[in-house]
Order: sequence, then C-alpha cells, then structure tokens
Amino acid sequence: MCGIFAYLNYNVSRERRYVLEVLFNGLRRLEYRGDPNSRLSLSVPPLVFRQGGKIESLVKSVYEEVAASDLNLEESFSVHAGIAHTRWATHGEPAPRNSHPQTSDPGNEFLVVHNGVVTNYEVLRETLVRHGFTFESETDTEVIPKPAKFVFGKANEEGDHDVTFSHVVLAVMRRLEGAYALIF
Repeated sequence: MCGIFAYLNYNVSRERRYVLEVLFNGLRRLEYRGDPNSRLSLSVPPLVFRQGGKIESLVKSVYEEVAASDLNLEESFSVHAGIAHTRWATHGEPAPRNSHPQTSDPGNEFLVVHNGVVTNYEVLRETLVRHGFTFESETDTEVIPKPAKFVFGKANEEGDHDVTFSHVVLAVMRRLEGAYALIF
C-alpha cells in the first residue's frame, strides 16, 4: 500500500524550507506503508524530487540538489502546495522513474500522487500515445496527469478560457476505473 500526503497553505506566509520539512515529516509517518522509494513535489516553482531508499535518503538528496542550484529555501510564499508519496509498486519496478509524483509534461504543469490501482490504465495509455503523449514510467499513475494536460489544452484550443482546475480533475476522473485516492 502507498502513502500519500499533501500540504497547502493559503494566505499564510511560509518559507520553502518549512514546507519541505512538513512534507518530510509526513513521509516519515508513512514510511512503513511503502517500499523504500519516496518522492515529493513543491509548487513554487513546480519542482519534483525523486530518490530511492529510505526517507532520509530523499531528505539528503533534496538538500544536495538544492545546494547545487540557485533555489532559495528561505524565500516565503503566501500560497504554497506540496505533495509527497511513499510507493508500493503495483505497476513497474521500484525505481525513480516509476515513483510519484507523476507529471503531465517536462514543465510539470500537472502533478499527481496516487494510492490505489487504475484498472483501465492500459487503454488510457494507448489512447494518449495516439494523441502524441509519451510515457516515462511503467505506472498506472502516469495516465492521470497526462489527460489533465490534454483536457486543459483542448479546452483552451477551443476558446474555453473559463475551464477550471475542478473541471479538469472531474473530466479525468470520469475516465478512470479502479479504486484510488488522488492528490493533484
């Protein structure tokens, strides 16, 4: 079984470091629920960190990656979201490419962590490939953010600039079969 965890703050100023620590602590509480693979994502800017091994491997890897970049962990934001996941492999081997969050595209426009099984993922995957999407993982989860991007992009192409995040999520969920919990 997987463990999924999310953090959202609205109108409360928090530093990136604080959000990271909340996500790490959430993962520590869920660590017994998955295989030794954990991942997390931060929303500002959209960042994805993936690391095999125990939670502390992820913590070390994130801080090493941050130290090698120009990302300021002390920067505060009044709106911030983060999602995190411990993975039990239902589709695909335990490896960073199969870990969550899974993404819609290289720009990480839509990110998803998922607990459960999407039973019709093979049909969805084939349909998305026909529409030009490429897949990096072997997971059923990757068929969730890619159609979100497809639905959002199609609505914008058709001039529907009123499409909301809720509309996109509901449109994707109508296509999914199985038992699952999602965090976008």
